[in-house]
Amino acid sequence: MMSYAERAVRKAVNILERSYCNHLEHRAFEMEKNIQDDSVIVSMTTFPARIGYVHLAIRSLLNQTVKPGKIILWLAKDQFRNVEIPEQLRALCAYGLEIRFCDKDLLAHKKYYYAMQEYQEQIIVTYDDDIIYPENSLEKLLVMHRQHPNAIICNRGREIAIENGSVAPYRYWKVSGRVPAGVPTYRIMASTGAGTLYPPHCMPEETFDIEKIRLLALTADDLWMKIMSIKGQIPVVKSQTRGKGLCVSKGKQDVTLAHQNVDQSLNDRVMQDLLTHYPQALRTLLEDRKKV
Repeated sequence: MMSYAERAVRKAVNILERSYCNHLEHRAFEMEKNIQDDSVIVSMTTFPARIGYVHLAIRSLLNQTVKPGKIILWLAKDQFRNVEIPEQLRALCAYGLEIRFCDKDLLAHKKYYYAMQEYQEQIIVTYDDDIIYPENSLEKLLVMHRQHPNAIICNRGREIAIENGSVAPYRYWKVSGRVPAGVPTYRIMASTGAGTLYPPHCMPEETFDIEKIRLLALTADDLWMKIMSIKGQIPVVKSQTRGKGLCVSKGKQDVTLAHQNVDQSLNDRVMQDLLTHYPQALRTLLEDRKKV
């Protein structure tokens, strides 16, 4: 729990970062000092309540020390049928952003679902729509990817806690945990919105089974991707042992699925359903716990 002083400092930093990002000139996105890696596609999604400030997250991703080949923002057609796309967002299409409309609204799953299937030979990196990212966010992922090319790389992850031979409630999963950076493990669940890198062809075909997504984990994309990566025998590697706090792109965050899932223990119910459906995942987690 942060103290009042720590919360005040965090709030001040958030305000400054939002101001800096909002006032970045477009020419900053074209500077030659920024290396562009065309093998990388950044994929993200948003919904109407955030369409007015998603440009801040995208601006921070266009200003990376290593720039992606493109950034794709996936929008559900039904949600945006009568919603105008802000000019400040459309203007970024001249600098590497693509706005794509999709038929099926899979909530947060949209940030990986379509890109992984359409760009199968590319590295896919997922980010959230409400965070201003550090300039080296993508670079950190790529540096660790070169050391572990067959693993999922994340800037932030939770260590899945085990209790009495089963998975403990989600509130006990620690962000820091015991697993250090650079160690492949099945026990880390990547926080896909904080920056998560997926190498080509890493996820099993079942990852894209819409009926199972809707039945088992529609509101919990991180948990679904964790179980699917275990099924595909793909470990997760953290790019850093302890990540710094991330700057949110709005003064007062709206209600998110992530907050709702934790507060109402929805993540625990989803995880139980997933482990019932995929019992081998629990066995893998128990075996992996003995290694580190």
